[in-house]
Amino acid sequence: MELDKLKSTWDQSSTGEKKQNELLIMTKVENHPTIKKMKLKFFIEALLLIVFMAVYYDGFDGGTKPLWANLLLIGATSLYIFVRFIGWIILRNPINGDNLKQSLLNFQSKLKQITIAIVLTSFLFGCAVIFFFSSSIDFTKGKYASIACMLLSLFLLVYLSSRNWSKRISKIKTNLKEFDV
Repeated sequence: MELDKLKSTWDQSSTGEKKQNELLIMTKVENHPTIKKMKLKFFIEALLLIVFMAVYYDGFDGGTKPLWANLLLIGATSLYIFVRFIGWIILRNPINGDNLKQSLLNFQSKLKQITIAIVLTSFLFGCAVIFFFSSSIDFTKGKYASIACMLLSLFLLVYLSSRNWSKRISKIKTNLKEFDV
């Protein structure tokens, strides 16, 4: 009896057919060159930072630095890698929703959220690196000026990264608008 009911329900359900235009858009979104570049960038960054984490203690005299500087560097690097991993997962499956339009809106929203997390973790990682390398230094006026220049450079790089992400998002939006979804 239950098997017949299951078969009947299965036969009555829709097949979930997609229109040809929707399939074309989904393929173009998933294989978009900007998305491919971002996924590759995330992978390379994570790989290089994992190598950095493996060699920093011996290579950069982590044993001579204070514990807080080591923990800050490890925590910031781990968070940086984690956020990139989440971004990579989001970019692996840009199409998910009830329909194509909703799916694209969800993707744009998630991309904006991950952009904020990426910019913030980049800033945190940059600060952690500066603090780590400057934690055991006796400061003079010249060294304070060097730290100020490093922090100014960090702010500039974070700003440029933020602008770059905004351009990527707008490029994806522009290409998606051509489909008139």
